Amino acid sequence: MSQITRTRALASWASALKYTHLPPTVIARTKDFFADTLACAVAGRGHIAVTSMLNYAQRMGPSDGKCELIGTKGVRTSPAFAALVNGAAAHVVEQDDLHNSSMMHPATVIFPTALAVAQDVGASGKDFITACVVGYEVACRTGEYLGKAHYEKFHTTATTGVLGAAATTAHLLHLNTDQFISALGTAGTQSAGLWQFLLDATHSKQVHTAQACASGVFSAYTSASGLLGTSDILEGSRGMGATLGNLSTTPEAIDRKLGEKWSILESSFKWHASCRHTHPSADALIALMSEEGVGYKDIDSVKAYTYKAALDVLGLSGEGTTVHQSKFSMGFVLAVAAKKGSAGLMDFTEEDLGDGELRELQGRVSMVLDEEIDDAFPERWLGKVEVVTKDGRVLSRSVDVVKGDPGWTLTREEIESKALALADYGGVQDVAAFKDALERIWSIEAQDKIQGYSFA
Repeated sequence: MSQITRTRALASWASALKYTHLPPTVIARTKDFFADTLACAVAGRGHIAVTSMLNYAQRMGPSDGKCELIGTKGVRTSPAFAALVNGAAAHVVEQDDLHNSSMMHPATVIFPTALAVAQDVGASGKDFITACVVGYEVACRTGEYLGKAHYEKFHTTATTGVLGAAATTAHLLHLNTDQFISALGTAGTQSAGLWQFLLDATHSKQVHTAQACASGVFSAYTSASGLLGTSDILEGSRGMGATLGNLSTTPEAIDRKLGEKWSILESSFKWHASCRHTHPSADALIALMSEEGVGYKDIDSVKAYTYKAALDVLGLSGEGTTVHQSKFSMGFVLAVAAKKGSAGLMDFTEEDLGDGELRELQGRVSMVLDEEIDDAFPERWLGKVEVVTKDGRVLSRSVDVVKGDPGWTLTREEIESKALALADYGGVQDVAAFKDALERIWSIEAQDKIQGYSFA
């Protein structure tokens, strides 16, 4: 008789989950995040990291597969390569979602994987939604289990994302509990994702999501064919908790309140196009300037009071020598927000990197560890800014809820507006086809088979 571990409890619940078990709020929010992720992938499709992987996929994979590459016209391949390329594209512009307490971006690995596998096996819209919910639960619960100590060293989106991708695929393949556990075991042994890329502005962050998707697909498909993965990859003596958790884990996070606590309802949209750690400070600064009538040229200095994880991640990027790296500099993001009144997709450009005013204010922004804010993290991502003006005023503003969080979420209209802006950024020519793709997402549960999302 198999030992009842938390991993088994999670896998047993996940493999048995049905569409009819899902609350209407979970179904609706899954569709919202799919639309958001589709638009993110379109926006990122032209980035060199993505086109490099596309070239690789076209050389290595079939050209007549069932699975499409989002935002391309008629380019198809295998589920593994489609998930790889789409997973990279969805993460490039830093507008994909965030699950606070697990410190990861689940959508960028779950939806590209689900779309590719659903197209391969001919899954229905209801199957697609259910598999995505399963992927969120496995990825986010594993992130909560590994915790803050893990995040200090590893990019959690990569390390637990591969488990979420494997779970999503396993559900679409209708694997039984033992096969599901085996898929998680194989995925977990491939878990990786280091922060080194922030130091030299390279493309590893896109590799993280791409490979998490592809490895998750590999793990579940091979499990279906008999490949055995370890049975307790999470809590085993040489498993992820023991080796990646830095001796500080929360085991009960793996299986608590299954069917009651829904990770997708706890997830946030990203309103600003920068690292999520900058968002509380950006919201606070924008609000302060508006409320106090402070102009960009009035600012002498800014202190951003934040939590340790933000200091750890944002302290790696230096001044930010590329557009992507600059989004991981608190100073540059706040300078952009102060000068432009926003930190959206079009607010970060190559020209801005050479803007002397932005760079000058960037140098007058500092980050300060705030113990109260740090204690609340990661369940709550709080922030406070203190602005000293050139005429000697000292002003401060705190934020408790960031725009895009569940407590201040985006409306359907805002999701669509954001999606259209992402499509424009990605150079979509056939806007009508893109709008049609969004409309089909809102009723995806009615589809017998997942339809295509290709457009010029």
